Amino acid sequence: MQHYRDELLKIGAVFQKEKIDFLELSSAINNYKQIIYALTNIDVDSDVNRQDIHSLNGKAIGTTWAAMCLEDILRTKKFINGIFKAIAKLKQEGKETIHILYAGTGPFATLLLPVLAYYSSTELKATLIEINTESFTFMKALIEQLGFDEHIIAYKNEDATKLKINNPETIDIVLSETLQRGLVVEQQVPITINLLKQIDQPIILIPELLALDVCWMNHNSFANRSIETNEESYCFPIKRLIEINKRSHEYLTFDFDNSDVQILAQEKIVIEPNQQDNELNVLALITRIKVFEDEEILMNESGLTLPIFLKMPDVTNEPQTLTISYKIDEKPGYTLEYS
Repeated sequence: MQHYRDELLKIGAVFQKEKIDFLELSSAINNYKQIIYALTNIDVDSDVNRQDIHSLNGKAIGTTWAAMCLEDILRTKKFINGIFKAIAKLKQEGKETIHILYAGTGPFATLLLPVLAYYSSTELKATLIEINTESFTFMKALIEQLGFDEHIIAYKNEDATKLKINNPETIDIVLSETLQRGLVVEQQVPITINLLKQIDQPIILIPELLALDVCWMNHNSFANRSIETNEESYCFPIKRLIEINKRSHEYLTFDFDNSDVQILAQEKIVIEPNQQDNELNVLALITRIKVFEDEEILMNESGLTLPIFLKMPDVTNEPQTLTISYKIDEKPGYTLEYS
């Protein structure tokens, strides 16, 4: 297995480069896929692996869909580089052994393998949480095959929205990437709140910040943009609907056992009768992701940050008010209501 560990070191080195060479990065992602698929023999076409897990506060995606997240190139690169940067910061502050709590590992613990290859088991420890039994089984076997089991404090095949942390005082980094654009469907928000409310000491949260911004956009300018086009030329933020950071558990509270719809955030936007005649004439919901410090996933860089164009009201001669809410229930996400 040393060959695979050496390859993971090379892959990790590519992910850590500040300047992005897409050819090199794509090659690293392909090599990464070859390693993990060779070691797990996962059948992505299996009905069992395609089954999602549904709960009162969101969905945990099936093994197949979790495996495919690796192919979102900049998403993978920036999350892994953010983890490397967070560990480097803690080491600079004198932390000798760093403990990462990783919730929602999927079948490969994708965001952690190149990091485990880089650090010794005395420098880096991890607790790995995955609700999906199929994904959990693949993940645990992969870690053991690669010889990373000495890094692991505990494997937990549990629901991270209900998990009770045994050793919260040892946690340095909380990592969870269980999200889609718009923070819809999946459990990122309840997972983050549940874990953070159990930890008293300062920690690093990855992603460091998630937010949903409501913006006015010029759809034509957006559609005809180039890679050099600044977001400000076609997008004007007007409201931040919700923000998730390491203090969110202090003010975003809800009952994890309640099956009713629970509203976590709500904003009202007045739309004037002539708004749709202006250059900024389309409402969009933008997912903001700050992984760690300067490591951010910008609009359009990932499937996670593509704009969601919102339904506009019927044209009338009177102002209309849009109420946009973020809710938690069996299908978390945003709702719209015009009045």
